[in-house]
Amino acid sequence: MQHLTLDLEIGQLLSGPPLACGPDVPVREAARMMSERRYSAIVITEMGRPIGIWTEHDALALGEDAAALSLPIRHAMSHPVRALPASTRLRDAALRFKREGIRHCLVVDGSGRSLGIVTQTDLVMNQGLECFLRLKTVGSVNAAMPLVIDARTPMHDAMQRMRARRLSALVVIYPEGDYGIVTERDVVRLAASGALDGTVGARASRPLRSLSHSQSLYAARQYLVEHRMRHVGVIGEDGSLAGLLDLSHILHDIEDEFVRELQTALRERDDALLASRANLRLADQVVESTLDGVMITDLDGTIERVNPAFTRLTGYTEQEALGRNANLLNSGRQGPAFYSALWRSLRQDGHWKGEIWNRRKDGAIYLEYLTISSICDPSGRCTHYAAIFADITQRRQNEERLSYLATHDALTGLPNRALFTERLSLSLARARRSGKRVAVMFLDLDRFKLINDTMGHGVGDEALTVIATRLREAVRDTDTVARLGGDEFTLLIEDIEDIRHVGQIAQGLLACVGAAMHIGEQLLFVTPSIGISMYPDDAHDPRQLLMQADRAMYEAKDAGKNNFRFFAAPMTSSAMERIVLESELHHALEAGEIVLHYQPEFDVASGALLNIEALVRWQHPRRGLVPPDQFIPIAEESSLIVPLGAWVLREACRQAREWLDEGFDFGRISVNLSARQCMHDGFLHQVTTILSETGLPATRLQLELVESMAMTSGRGGIEALLQELAARGISLAIDDFGTGYSSFKYLQSLPVDTLKLDRSFLADVAAPPRLMQNAARDRSIVRAIVAMARSLGVTVVAEGVETPRQLEFLREIGCDRAQGFLLARPAPPELMPRALEVCEAG
Repeated sequence: MQHLTLDLEIGQLLSGPPLACGPDVPVREAARMMSERRYSAIVITEMGRPIGIWTEHDALALGEDAAALSLPIRHAMSHPVRALPASTRLRDAALRFKREGIRHCLVVDGSGRSLGIVTQTDLVMNQGLECFLRLKTVGSVNAAMPLVIDARTPMHDAMQRMRARRLSALVVIYPEGDYGIVTERDVVRLAASGALDGTVGARASRPLRSLSHSQSLYAARQYLVEHRMRHVGVIGEDGSLAGLLDLSHILHDIEDEFVRELQTALRERDDALLASRANLRLADQVVESTLDGVMITDLDGTIERVNPAFTRLTGYTEQEALGRNANLLNSGRQGPAFYSALWRSLRQDGHWKGEIWNRRKDGAIYLEYLTISSICDPSGRCTHYAAIFADITQRRQNEERLSYLATHDALTGLPNRALFTERLSLSLARARRSGKRVAVMFLDLDRFKLINDTMGHGVGDEALTVIATRLREAVRDTDTVARLGGDEFTLLIEDIEDIRHVGQIAQGLLACVGAAMHIGEQLLFVTPSIGISMYPDDAHDPRQLLMQADRAMYEAKDAGKNNFRFFAAPMTSSAMERIVLESELHHALEAGEIVLHYQPEFDVASGALLNIEALVRWQHPRRGLVPPDQFIPIAEESSLIVPLGAWVLREACRQAREWLDEGFDFGRISVNLSARQCMHDGFLHQVTTILSETGLPATRLQLELVESMAMTSGRGGIEALLQELAARGISLAIDDFGTGYSSFKYLQSLPVDTLKLDRSFLADVAAPPRLMQNAARDRSIVRAIVAMARSLGVTVVAEGVETPRQLEFLREIGCDRAQGFLLARPAPPELMPRALEVCEAG
C-alpha cells in the first residue's frame, strides 16, 4: 500500500478547484476569503488564466500600513505561478517541493487549465508514512529552536522578521513565562479583519501547544491534523521548549530515509516473489513480460519452455527451440573445460552465473550474461534448470570504449596523463633491474595558440592530429608518446645506454614536427620546444622527472624556441625550493590542505556589512599557513590554477549557501579569478554547474578580476565572457584598481559594477610629514577615482584600511565601501561572527 501511495498522481489529491480571485480584488478581501475557507493560498486569475498567487507567506510583506490592505491583490501577488501536471507522481512532487523549498504548486491538466493547488501538507498526509512514523520520535527530527520574541514587540516588526528569515511561524514569550505562537495563517486572518496593528502578544495564539520529544512522529502528525495546525512546540527532557516542529520537518527530514527503507523492502518482496513457486500465474506473467531471455530445460538440457524475449535475442521461435538441446546456441568459443566447470557448479551448488559467448540463429555471435538455477520439487529433488540471460554485447563495447577514453586522448588517440604516468612507473621499475637509463621528454608547441585564435579550433585540432602521428612514427614501438592536453606532449624513451642517443631523438623530433603541414587549403608551420630529464641522473620519482622535463622545456623556450634542453642538475636553492613547493601543491588539494578565509567589506557611511571576500590559504602540514603570494604564482605558471580556482569557487559558494540557510545575510560572496582560469574552455559551464549544485543564487556571487586582465584582454574572449556572466546576474569587480591601465573610458564597455582600489593609495594617507607630498598626491588620486566611479554608477571599495585616519578620509570623500584590518581581519568561516563583532565594536 505504501508503494501504491508513492505512485499516486497528485491530481488525485485535489478536493476541488483552487481558491481564486481577480487581480483587482483588494488584499483584505483576498485574505478574508482565505481565512474563511482556511486556505493557505489564493490564485489570481485574469480571463480564466492564472497570473499569480498570494500565499500566507506573502502576507508577511503587508507591514503596518493599513492602506496596503486596500490595494489590488495584483500588487502583492507572487508570479509566475509554479505548476505541475496532474499526472505527476507524488514522490516526484515531494522531491521538487524539497529541492525548491516551496509549499504550494498549481496542478494543471494537459491543456494547462487549473485544476487545484497541491500543498506541502497534502504531500505529508498522503505518502503512506504511518508504519514508518510510528517508529520515529519527535526528538529524532532536527526541529531547531524557533525565533522567540517578546510579547511587547509590534506586530509589523514580527512580520518583518518572519519574512526576512523565511519563517512560517515564530514563538512569543509573555512576562509570565508562558509562550504563544504567530503563524502565517494568523497574519492572513488578521489582514482579513484589518487588525495588523498592536503588539504581537495581543495577536498571538496562546498558549503554544506542545508535545514531548519522546512522542512518535505519527502521534505528532495526527495531533496536527486533529487541531488543524501546522506547528507544534517540542518539549525537551528538562521540560523546557526545545524546538518547533512543523510539517516541513516531516517532509524534509525523513523522506529520504523512508524511501530508502521502502525500496529495500520492495526489493526483498520482489526476491521473495521470484523464489516462490506458489504463485505460478504471477511467475508466468513475469517470464512472459521480462526483457531478459528465459529458457527452461530438463536435466539433460532439452528445452521445454522459452519466453518471447528468448526469440528476440536468439532469433529462434518457440516452435524451433522446443524439444531441441540448449547447445544449439553454442558459439564454439568456449572449450570443453568451460562447460565442465559450468555443469559441476550446477550439480554442486545448484546454480551458475557468468558471461558466455553464444550464437544466434543467423550465425551472429553475441555476449550474454547468463544465470542458471536448479528447480527442485518439494522433496528437494532437482527436476529442471532455468536459464535467464541478457545480451550485454553493447554494454561490453561501451565499457571497453569508456576504459579506452579513461586512458587515452579522445582527439589524437595517444595515451593520456594517467596512462603515461602508469607506463613511466613501470619503465622505472624495469630500469632499476636492468641498470639502463630512461628519458622523459616534455614537448610544447611554440605559439600554437595563434593558430587556434586566427584559424579556429578545427584547424588546430587537425594540426594536433598530424603532429601526434608524426611523433608516433618518430620513435620506436616500445616507446610511449602521450598528450597531456592542449598542445603539450610527453615521450617516454626506454633502454638508453648512451645519452647522446636521446639528443639525436630530440633533434629528429624538431625536424619532423617542424615540417610543413597542409591542413585544408592552409600551409602551416609549427615548431616545438622540448625539455628532457633523465633517470636516474635527475630524479627517481615519475612526478619529479616529468616536472623537471617541464622546467627544461621552459628553458628551451626562453632560449629562443624550436630547440631542446636537458634538465640542468645544479640549480639555485630558490629554484629547487620552487620545484618542491610546486610538487607539494599538487597534493595539497587532494589532502584537504587548501582552505578559505573570509574578510568582510563594510559600508563606509553606516558600517553595515555588504560583502564578504573569499581568500585562499594553504595550511601546510610543516610550513604552517603559506601566504598566497608564495603559491598562487606557482599555480598560475602550471596547470594547477584551473582546478585550484574551481575548488575555491565551489567551496566559497557552498559556504555562502550554508550562511544563507543559517539566516546570515552577508550580501555577496566575492571570489578572485585568474586569467588562465577565465580562458579555460569549460569555465562558464563550470560556474553554472557550481551555482546549480550548491544552490547559491547567481545574484549572491561576485567575481574579481585583476585590472590588467580586464583591460588588456577585454576586446577578446574575456569581454564576451564578462557580458555573459553579467547577464546571468553575477556581479563583476576589478581588483587592485589603479595599479595598471586605469582607463575609465574603456571601463565603460565592460559590465563591471565594482572597483577595488589598491591598498597602496591609502598607505600614505596617515604618513609622517616627510611624506606629505606623496600623501597629497594619493589623496587626490583617490578623490578622482571615487568621483569618476560615482558618475559611471560604479561602486568603489577601498582595500587596506588599517587606521582610523584612513577610514575618516574615506568618509570625507564619499567612498562607498571599505575593507581592511581596522574593520575585520580574514578569518575561517567558523570565526566569521567573531570577526563581525570586532568590526561592530570598533
